[in-house]
Amino acid sequence: RPEHIYQMLHAKLHESFKPLLSLDSLPNNLPLQVTSFVGRDRELREIKRHLASARLLTLTGSGGIGKTRLCLQAAVDLLDSSSDGSWLVELAAIKDAGLVPQAVASVLGIREEPGKRIADTLVDYLKTKRMLLMLDNAEHLLNAVATLADQILRNCPHLQILATSREALAVSGEQTFRVPSMLMPDPARRYTCEHL
Repeated sequence: RPEHIYQMLHAKLHESFKPLLSLDSLPNNLPLQVTSFVGRDRELREIKRHLASARLLTLTGSGGIGKTRLCLQAAVDLLDSSSDGSWLVELAAIKDAGLVPQAVASVLGIREEPGKRIADTLVDYLKTKRMLLMLDNAEHLLNAVATLADQILRNCPHLQILATSREALAVSGEQTFRVPSMLMPDPARRYTCEHL
């Protein structure tokens, strides 16, 4: 949420500081969330642990379980570790598998080059980038998303992909994390509002 930041001025203090780390100061297209992030601290730690060593992590689980929200929170928390930003590609509305590379290129502001496949243009652009690319709702485009992810991972050594899908992409080097249902409080136990 927005915070007011104040700076104290004094003759013996520095007047300029590094820019604050916030969604506005780092490259990204992450949407601001209208609700707070609740109840997934353990899962968030696991995702960060996986991303410390994996270049492709797919969050799997049934529809509506919270994969996208978990993915977005992880991206926000890791935003300062990717100098070229964190970019969300929403795939839910795409029906044609051939448009997957175009969807990624569009999010990154990459235009097609005459006589060149958009996937090749995309990979050329990403070769030197240090970024987190999120491919959200990939389940209905598994083959196309897997093909593009494989091509990116093989050619872009500093890029990580965080995908959400009902099933794994089945790409070499992929790690998966099954998002569990949220735990319910024990009905036989009394809780305070603060504890819940």
